[in-house]
Amino acid sequence: MSANNFAQPHQQQQEPQLSQQPKHRPHQQQQQLQQILPHSSDPEQELPRVLLALQTVYAPNASHNPSVHTAILTGSGGSSPFSRRDLADRYLTSFQRTPVAWIVCDRLLSTADVMQQPQQIEDSTLRTQRQFFAAQTLHAKCRCDVLQLPPSSLPSLRDSLLRHFIEHASDSIRATLENRPPNRPLVTRLGMTIASLAVQMSWITCLSDVTENVLKPHPELGPYVLEFFRSIPEEADSDRLVLREEEDLWAYRDHLRNSAHVVLGLCEHAVRSCDVNKDVATAEAVLSCMQSWIRIVDMEPGLLERTMLLPWMFDLLVGGSTNGGFEMAVDVLVELLRTYPSDRRGNEGLVRVIIPRVMALGGGDLSPFEKAVKEEDEDGMRGYCRIFTEMGESYLSLILSHEEMNQQSLVELVLRCSAIPDKEIAGITLHFWYRFVIGLEDLEPYEYRQIRIDSFAPQLIRLLSICTHLLRYPAGVDDLSPDRIDDIEGVRFYFADTIEDCCRLLGGEIVLRNTGDQLQEECRRVTSLPQERQLSDWHGIEAFLYAIQAISMYVPSDETQMIPFVMNLIPQLPTQVPLLRATACLTVGKYAAWLGLHPESLQPLLPYLARGLSIPKCASASAVAIREVCERCQCLGDAVLQLYDGIVAAREQHRGSNSGGDEFVLDLKNELEVLEGVCKAISHKLKDDPSMSPDIISGYINRLAQPVIGGLKAMAPPENPASPKQISSEISRLTVLVQHLRLPRPSPQLAPGVLNRSDFILSLMQETWSILDAVSQKYPRDFNCAEKLCRLHKHALRECGAAHYTPMLEPLIEQIVKKFSQSFLSPYIYLSSVCICEYGRVPAHSQQMYDMVAKISSTVFYAFRGTDDFIANPDVVEEFFFMASKMVYYCPGPLIQSNLLNSMLQCAAVGMKLHHRDANRGTLNFLESLVSYGLKLRSKPSLDVVEQANREALERTIYVEGQPLVANLAQSLLGDLPLYRLDSGSGSIAGVLFFLNKLCPDLLMQWIQPPLMSAPDHAKNVFLGSLANQVDRDDFNSSVRKFTSVCERSRKRQGNTGEESGNTR
Repeated sequence: MSANNFAQPHQQQQEPQLSQQPKHRPHQQQQQLQQILPHSSDPEQELPRVLLALQTVYAPNASHNPSVHTAILTGSGGSSPFSRRDLADRYLTSFQRTPVAWIVCDRLLSTADVMQQPQQIEDSTLRTQRQFFAAQTLHAKCRCDVLQLPPSSLPSLRDSLLRHFIEHASDSIRATLENRPPNRPLVTRLGMTIASLAVQMSWITCLSDVTENVLKPHPELGPYVLEFFRSIPEEADSDRLVLREEEDLWAYRDHLRNSAHVVLGLCEHAVRSCDVNKDVATAEAVLSCMQSWIRIVDMEPGLLERTMLLPWMFDLLVGGSTNGGFEMAVDVLVELLRTYPSDRRGNEGLVRVIIPRVMALGGGDLSPFEKAVKEEDEDGMRGYCRIFTEMGESYLSLILSHEEMNQQSLVELVLRCSAIPDKEIAGITLHFWYRFVIGLEDLEPYEYRQIRIDSFAPQLIRLLSICTHLLRYPAGVDDLSPDRIDDIEGVRFYFADTIEDCCRLLGGEIVLRNTGDQLQEECRRVTSLPQERQLSDWHGIEAFLYAIQAISMYVPSDETQMIPFVMNLIPQLPTQVPLLRATACLTVGKYAAWLGLHPESLQPLLPYLARGLSIPKCASASAVAIREVCERCQCLGDAVLQLYDGIVAAREQHRGSNSGGDEFVLDLKNELEVLEGVCKAISHKLKDDPSMSPDIISGYINRLAQPVIGGLKAMAPPENPASPKQISSEISRLTVLVQHLRLPRPSPQLAPGVLNRSDFILSLMQETWSILDAVSQKYPRDFNCAEKLCRLHKHALRECGAAHYTPMLEPLIEQIVKKFSQSFLSPYIYLSSVCICEYGRVPAHSQQMYDMVAKISSTVFYAFRGTDDFIANPDVVEEFFFMASKMVYYCPGPLIQSNLLNSMLQCAAVGMKLHHRDANRGTLNFLESLVSYGLKLRSKPSLDVVEQANREALERTIYVEGQPLVANLAQSLLGDLPLYRLDSGSGSIAGVLFFLNKLCPDLLMQWIQPPLMSAPDHAKNVFLGSLANQVDRDDFNSSVRKFTSVCERSRKRQGNTGEESGNTR
């Protein structure tokens, strides 16, 4: 095609942007562009450059004459600009966005040799690559860059693409006959390109035109034409399209719906015209086209009900997975079932046609499904399972209907799919069972619900057995990799969820009895085996125990049949199987409430759990079980404390031996679980025996606290080489004591001399204060140490109570300010927010809170001297503005009446620009809190003196600092600044604007209009109208979302037609 066949792009569009780099990175973009050759607007000059770049990228080792190409490109004998592959690749990437690419790519699509030098012979591989590159480029440009061309040139472009489509599709047909590899990807991409252009130019006669001008003269191209028709709705549904008018897209989609009968007719013609049982390509093309139109185009169900494609498709499915097109037919039917559910009005006729045909696939011993199961045909079983499951979900309203329609038969089909031994295939059905249970639970009235549950009860009972069987670990599980075991555990979790769902319908006792009976039978079977086989045949017992622990919340605590059997069984299980032991430990923990009422069963289980701590693969399960048992059983204080004493002794022995870790030392996470359980057990003991003497109470406390305090003291001296991890571990242990050693609360009823919780925590923190300061000074900039220390202070303050902790407030604030100034770590700002939450509402402490915030702010402002400092510390930005939000909420007066607020708002104007989600959230949260507080003051009928002063000061500050903030918000809506939080949660762009519009509408309108000058006029006027009309929050959020959507598409259009200076020659 000659260059004259296209009208030249508009003059101002000759130099488009070469890359999609964000606008905030122009320097980096400029550096990259300086290293690549500028593009030419002359196709005759650009074509050889692109060819050489393609050869460098795709055929770097091909022989060529570099001097010739260098002369072509540079006009001299200098070195080739494409000597490096990365430069050639970047050149091609930038070329794809230029207007000249339209004409160059049209030339590249030619089947002729386009090499312009006589000594150059094009390699076939390079020809294939350059043609696909051209098609790919034109596809992207038809989606996004059509605005580079005048509308009058689009018909010429369409005709050219159709010629290329016919030419390459015909060549692919010949290639098959000549035993050459056909270039189907190229033809497919050309079809997608034409489909995208059809949307852009609203080519509403596309289907009939292509049928008349392409298919009739070239009937052998039927499969390729159907592939093209498949692409039409997909391109119309693409979110990558950038159109001149958004309304045209909706009109085009409506036209597709009205043209669906044409596509179905063409598919029917293709099926009738050839033997699709032998012509697999045509069958797959028909099915692929059907799937696309069913999924995207809301076709009239009557069309599908009457088409002969439906029985033809079922004929393919009856033939099984060996039939060509079977998998594609499964995909189409699944899409059909999903798109046309039984509860949607108008689908009744189509549903009546589908049901008997689907049931025929699985009904009877000679059905295709049963044949696939007997032959262990994985593809067949998977396909039928997908069909039956999707039908069950889509036709759930019929399954639960009052009318008797033999619904059990469909449920039975899904149940048989669940029983397939392949867990991956069986797992396909699990979502159906989840929806099935919810559907039954939602039935009204209760009497009818129970009737339906009873009718399906036999199938649910069988489902229990099936799921329990599928819970079994595979043989050889001990030899599998950790990643593979994690995958297996994920699958087991979902099957256990299904068992739990059955409890919601059948009740925990029925499910437990059923599972327990099977467990007893399995135990008898294993016991009857020879001794040497019993150790290797544990998988069934483990699966039943796993199921029993999964339903624990549905089993009453007074159960007297199965749970005693289980608890007696567990200590007798073989100790050499870690996975079995881990599940047994978890079962003990889940039934801790039952054990609390049956303490006689607990005695042999505690040693079993304790020994499990020494086995790495079940240590975590043992630790969790010990914590759960301690939490629910009242009689374990001394026993578990003795256990923990042993853990501490082992740890100290290991620490003192310097043996490199040969002895067993419990992992910290598991030790903290045990320590939490011990604290709760001791708390129960102290609560149950109020007459216990203070000395005995102190003895218990010291046995828990002194090892931790002693460990911290040992680490405090400068010469002790304790690592940050060791220090963090001791602080974590101390935090567990503060959180979970629940002594009685202070009260007048407490006996004299009995230590209460507040006094205990206060004395503990006073005793360890200097030690904590010393160990934290060893690694002042270690984030983990700082985080653990701040967490300790947070729980100490909250567990003790703000009033009782007041003596520690001043030194705590001093620690926060000092350590933050030394480390610049965000956990200390978080701790300051905790102090504000606890003390901010107390007038006596409000100035103290402000002074703390002012000192922290001084450190932040000193450190944030430039944008790079903000970027390097996003967590500090986030926590700083959350702290400011707490001040506004809990004690606004001192902050609002100070100049510090101005500085914070100036800082916020920079923080809003950060490309960091959490930092952006903190900034917007502060702004929304501040403006909403001002609105709260404005709406109060009367204000006291302080509130009046706050209102006046806040409005003055907003008047002075508000304009750059609003400009940033506007730029975020336009897409020039981050848009992480548009309208969700507390702290969003829409929220700030909404409250500002209530507080100072005239100022907001004055500030926001200038930065919105570049926005599309219609969208801008609608958005400004929503501000002027003071619409409610939901309507305003909707207006903001629509405005940003239009702005995003506008930015794409501008980016695709904009100029990039200095890139033409």
